[in-house]
Amino acid sequence: MRWKTVLPVLGLLVAVLVSAEPAPDPRLLQAKEFFGTAGNPEGRWTEGETMVPHVAPASHFQATMIYYPGTEELQSDEVRVIFMGSTYYPNESQSGMSIFVELGNGNRFVFDLGIGSLRNYNALSIPFNTINHVFFTHLHMDHMSDLPYFTMFRPIQGGWTPLHIYGPSGSEKQYGIAHMVHHMMKMTAWHQDSFHSWPIGEGYAPVVHEVDFMDAGGVAYEADGVKIIHWPTSHTKDGATSYRLDWNGRSLCYTGDNRPNSLTIEYCKGVDMLISEVQTATVSVSSKALGMPAAMAAYTIDTSHTPAYGLGYICEKAQPRVCVATHYGYDEIFNNEVVAQVRHHYRGAFAFGAPDLVTFNIHGEGKVWWRGAAAADSSQTPRPVFDSPTVTFPAPRHQVYDVINDRVRANEIPPEKWYPEGHKPELVREWPLTEDLEMPNPFAK
Repeated sequence: MRWKTVLPVLGLLVAVLVSAEPAPDPRLLQAKEFFGTAGNPEGRWTEGETMVPHVAPASHFQATMIYYPGTEELQSDEVRVIFMGSTYYPNESQSGMSIFVELGNGNRFVFDLGIGSLRNYNALSIPFNTINHVFFTHLHMDHMSDLPYFTMFRPIQGGWTPLHIYGPSGSEKQYGIAHMVHHMMKMTAWHQDSFHSWPIGEGYAPVVHEVDFMDAGGVAYEADGVKIIHWPTSHTKDGATSYRLDWNGRSLCYTGDNRPNSLTIEYCKGVDMLISEVQTATVSVSSKALGMPAAMAAYTIDTSHTPAYGLGYICEKAQPRVCVATHYGYDEIFNNEVVAQVRHHYRGAFAFGAPDLVTFNIHGEGKVWWRGAAAADSSQTPRPVFDSPTVTFPAPRHQVYDVINDRVRANEIPPEKWYPEGHKPELVREWPLTEDLEMPNPFAK
């Protein structure tokens, strides 16, 4: 009986001995130790001044130093922020302010739509019909002059549902965003009626969400686990606001234009990204470069904007994972000075949200990384994207020639005179749909 008990144990011991790996080469152990520890702080020392521990790329990036649009699917807990516009006076590498925020749950938000910024949305192949929520910090044209174009051309790119527009009220009704959008739609009446010969649906029926600019901490948006709050800020006139977005433990603030504001410190404490405008506190030099009297430059900054010293103070108090300066004429002459002024107060991670297309990712355990994005010099209009298996094409309100009178139409030169022989196609002169038509999604990937 005792042997019956001992034999299985001996057999197991022999099997273990036979299958055991030979003793590892000491040189290999030394190499593993070297590559596992050399250059890696692991709590043994402090590396760098601003970047460790939360500034780091992610393993799923297609390329660490450049973002290639369409090559990286956002992780379920990731946020991507792209600066589609980054200044107030457009130049070759910078458009008016616009920030594109993508969340890992598929939600997309735009903050401001300044002059020229839409060219970057096209360059990165972002279909207009995937943008349904646009937030404005204030109504200066360097922050919103592309809105009329976007509102008018989004429908013919498949944006057949209402665009939701968010922004502040004003001290009087005529200074609020609702008044502005109402008259923008009146201003574009000719454009709208001309394009009602195409499928438009409800694309020309924007929904305006006007928030009380004095409602500090008020909720501007809340859905799908996303919450966006706002607070008043001081910028040239009552009716400017700042925003904070929270989702899935991730957070970012965008102040818009303003003087350094105590509410920004209160509402942006500990966020992943604090995005603020910045101005260089070098008025006499800047005024010479810009060709304006120093008094005018000083008056503009001292009443309405955030000098880099002020941004450093705000970020030191709020302690974001990364402090980002934008609304800035990105210039090698002044960049180092901006950094020096910010550093007077703030020692954390700092980056420029400029020039256009600089891209930030908030990923992993609150890690942050930024890089430029690749974009073609020329690009086609991105094709629409619909998530549903079917698409309902809206019927146009009228045909093109319903709104062109017979005398004008009679002056058209017959196509037979200018098409080469054998090249004249069958002309499409009327849209065949007279009522909405549901059909399989032709834009499915």
